[in-house]
Amino acid sequence: MVVLSTNIEDVAPAPCELKLESGRFIRYVAPKDANPVKEVCGRGSYAEITLPPRKKSSTSDGVDQAIFWEGVNALCQMLDAIVETEMETDFFEGKNVLEIGFATGLPSVYAYENGANEVTLHSNSKTSLQMYCKPTLRRNAIPENKCKFSSGDLSQMKKAIGGKRFDVILAPELLYRREDEFEMVHQILDEALSHDGICFLSSPTHYFTVDSSLSSFLDLVKKYRKFDVMERWSSPRTDVVQRKVIQLTRSLC
Repeated sequence: MVVLSTNIEDVAPAPCELKLESGRFIRYVAPKDANPVKEVCGRGSYAEITLPPRKKSSTSDGVDQAIFWEGVNALCQMLDAIVETEMETDFFEGKNVLEIGFATGLPSVYAYENGANEVTLHSNSKTSLQMYCKPTLRRNAIPENKCKFSSGDLSQMKKAIGGKRFDVILAPELLYRREDEFEMVHQILDEALSHDGICFLSSPTHYFTVDSSLSSFLDLVKKYRKFDVMERWSSPRTDVVQRKVIQLTRSLC
C-alpha cells in the first residue's frame, strides 16, 4: 500500500472490515473508504467480485487506487474459496507466508487466522507499513514474534528476503511496474518460493499507466520454465480489463 494524498483526512488510519462470501470478516486498518468494497460476493466455486462505483482516489502517477484494492479483494476471496468451499482447511497450517506487491496485511491476516506459522510482509512504502500494515496485524492480535516487516523497492525487497524460502507467497498487484523489472520479479519469486510452495499473483491483464501486462510476465515465466502456471480465478470476459488470480508452483519438468 502507498500513501496517496497529502490531505490528512484522506490518509488517516481508520478501522475497516471486508466481508468474504463465506461470511468471514477480515478486520484491517486503512484510509477511510480507500477500499471501495465492504463485501465480496459471487456464485460458483470462484466468486465474481462485484464492485460498487469507485470513489476516485489516485496515486501520484494517476492510477485509481481502487484498482489495487480489487487485486487484494480478489486474492482474499480466492483464498477463502480454497479454505471454505474447497475445504482445504489445512492449506495454511504451519506454513511460512510472504506478502508482497500492494501489501495491505489482509491476505497475511487470513493466512495466520487459518494456521500459518509466520507471516512476512514487504511494503513498497515505509510510511504505509507503519500507518496501516502493522496496525492491521496488531488489530488481529497476531503476535509480534510471528510477524516480520520490511519496505522499499525491488532491490530492497530482494535484500530483505535474504534467500529465505516461503511456503506461500501472496502477491496482489506485484506486476504493477515496468516490464524491464519483470526479470527481477521472476528472480525474487524463484529465490523465495520453497520447493513445494505456491504463489498467487493477482493482476489485471494490463495496466493503462505502465508499460506492462500479465501476458508479458507469463511469457517470461514460460521462457525460464521454473514454474507451472494455473489460472485460479478470472473476472468476466465482458469486463473492459479482466482481472485474474494466477497460481505458480515449481515446474515438474
